[in-house]
Formats: sequence, C-alpha cells, structure tokens
Amino acid sequence: MLTDRQKRIMIAVVEGYTDSSNAEPIGSSVLSKYEGLDVSTATLRNEMALLEELGYLEKTHTSSGRIPTEKGYRLYVEELMNIEEIQDDLDEQVAQFFENSKLSKKETLVKLVESIVNNKDFNYGAVILEKTAYNSLIKKIDFVYLKNRRGIFLLVTDHGLVLHRDVLIPEGINIQSIENTIEFLDEKLHDVLLNDFKNAKTINITTDNFFDYITNAPAVLELCLRNIKKLVDDKRSIVGQYNVLNHYDFADLNLAQEYIECLKNGSIYQIVEFDAGPIPVISSSDASGISIKLGTENNLAIMKKCACITAYFNSKHHTGAITIYGPLRMKYKQVISFLRALVNNMK
Repeated sequence: MLTDRQKRIMIAVVEGYTDSSNAEPIGSSVLSKYEGLDVSTATLRNEMALLEELGYLEKTHTSSGRIPTEKGYRLYVEELMNIEEIQDDLDEQVAQFFENSKLSKKETLVKLVESIVNNKDFNYGAVILEKTAYNSLIKKIDFVYLKNRRGIFLLVTDHGLVLHRDVLIPEGINIQSIENTIEFLDEKLHDVLLNDFKNAKTINITTDNFFDYITNAPAVLELCLRNIKKLVDDKRSIVGQYNVLNHYDFADLNLAQEYIECLKNGSIYQIVEFDAGPIPVISSSDASGISIKLGTENNLAIMKKCACITAYFNSKHHTGAITIYGPLRMKYKQVISFLRALVNNMK
C-alpha cells in the first residue's frame, strides 16, 4: 500500500516523463517543484528508491533520475490518473466538432482520430475497425450506373444503414445484365440477415431459371455477389502509422524495420482485439469501455514496448473499435479522455 506522498510521486514521474519532449528521466530536483512534494530532495530520493524496490520505477544508465516501469504505468492508469479534470472540456469540443461537421459520423470520427494522432505533441498511430451490424436485415439492394463503365452498388438495412461501393465494371459485362441481376437479388435477399448472407447461408440462387436469360450469367452473378459481400465485410483502416517512428523508442533500426514489416503484411491490425470484447479498465454509463494494454500485455511482438488503448463503440448504425498506439511513454490521460469523448458521440 503506497503512501499519499508515494502516490503523488508516481503521478509526477509518469506525467512529467510522458510530457517531456526529450524523454528525460525525472529526478528529485524536478519532483520538488510539484505541488505536495515540497520536501527535501534527499527525502524524495529515498521515496523513489523505495518505489524502485517495489517495481514501479526504474533507473536508467544515463541519468540519476527515474522512469516508470510497465508496472508503474499500470498503477497510474488504474488507480492514480485523474481524467475528470479534462473530460468535460474534451466532451464539449468533440461534440461541437461532430455537430459542425458536414461529413458522416464515421468520416468525422476518422478526421478526429487523425487530428490527435498527427498532433506534434502526440505522434501516435491508430487502427479503426468498423464491424457490420450482422443482426440487421437486408431491405434493399440496388445498382446505379453512372458513366464510363462506373457504377455504385447499394445496400440498405432495416436499421437505416446505407452501404455503397463505387466500382469499375469490367469489359465484357453487360450493364443491363447487372441491373437485371441486382433486381433479382433484391427480391431473393429481402429480409435475409447480413450474417447469413456473409456466411453463405442464403438460398441457392444459382438454380433459378432466371439466369437462362442473362448474358454471361456466371460472371455477372459473381461480380454482383462479390461486391455486395464487400459492402458487408468489416472495414478497417490505419492512420498516423509512421508517426511512432519519430519517437526515440523506435530509434533502433531493427525495431523500425520490424514495425514497417507489420504495416506491410497487415499484422498491425491484430492489436484490435474486437472479438474478445471490451475490457473496461475505465468505464462510465455513457461509454462502451476502454481497454488498455501495456508492453508485454500486448500479443503482437512489436508492441511489447508500446501502449495500445482501445475504445469500443456501439450505436444503431456503427459498431467498432478504435485503438491508439504509441510508446509506453504515452500521454494516457489525454488519449483516454479523447477516446471516451469519441465513444460518447458515436452513440
């Protein structure tokens, strides 16, 4: 059980170290300037030595100061961090941004995430996953031809969600055949669960005599079904992916190359553990929950020295997760407050 002074020291070390632009370890002379720590530097050194013995702090080789350990960061985010002091202001700012935006909610969310991870004071990365509401029913399937062999596939659910996909129609595929096929599929797939359609549990539409009258029927059917399926597939995106390379934590060339390989092969998306469900480290009545994974708690090897903070959102039209990741030396209070504000506005 830590004393009040030791708790104040931990708060000061974590927030001082994460706010430092040059990752400078925190020494006793710096600590003595914090409110509630106006004691002798010798006393502060003794307290830090005790916290080091308990595994919350560690001493670097290049400085007499200390930095938080993974255990120290966990203590901070679970017990010591006070996000309420900035939450109200962030809630208001994010709500105002959503209200003034002319974009869709999903597009506005992405813009907001980009704005924070690309901020020079943060320089983090973010993975956004949007899952299709598989308990929704298909109410309308349509195809709108534009020009120059471009068209839009549309799908509308019973929840009012409109999904669309702009495609280039291959040569040899008759536009009228697409329109006729979509009209046929619209009737056959009406009120089918998205989940059933995605898992191919629908009726065997290929046996219908209708396709005897469609030019190049197999290719047209494959084109239509493939594009409709892509409409209901989970959507994932990544923003600010190269920002973390600006942190000294990624200064090691081998580590940087390993991280870039994760981006290339797509394994970076594994940091969003959506199917496992939220782990509510911090939650409220108006939030889906926040999951915080620190260092070795992360499954992905490249993230063993990083923090991954995931917010889960669930609304009528949108279900998904946002993971902001960066070095363990992350500004937890600001990131978690921001994610909570985002989740509240996605409801």
